[in-house]
Amino acid sequence: MIQIYPYDSEGFFLGQPETLYPDPGTGQYKIPENATSIPPVKDGQGMWRPWFDSEKQEWIEKADQEYKDSLKGPADPPSALDELKAQHALTTVQLAESQNLIESQAKMISDLFLMMAEGGKA
Repeated sequence: MIQIYPYDSEGFFLGQPETLYPDPGTGQYKIPENATSIPPVKDGQGMWRPWFDSEKQEWIEKADQEYKDSLKGPADPPSALDELKAQHALTTVQLAESQNLIESQAKMISDLFLMMAEGGKA
């Protein structure tokens, strides 16, 4: 058995490969006219809108950027978990900034007390 890749009357891939079994009498594979055993890939990658050139016996990418963008659709809104993660990250940053400020103020107060204890001289 082999995989074949059917295409429509215009040459565009129909989207699903089919399994082809050999003829029981001859053992040969009879690939239909609107199919090929060549997979619709280019440089090892799949294609957006593969079109089969029967003369060259190769698949050609027929999707332009507008077509690709139309398939992407709108971006999904962030989930509640993603929003909580972002909020947590922001809170963590704010907490670290607050701790740094507290430490610098404590050092400043300590320096002032030391200065007062030495008679107010810097």
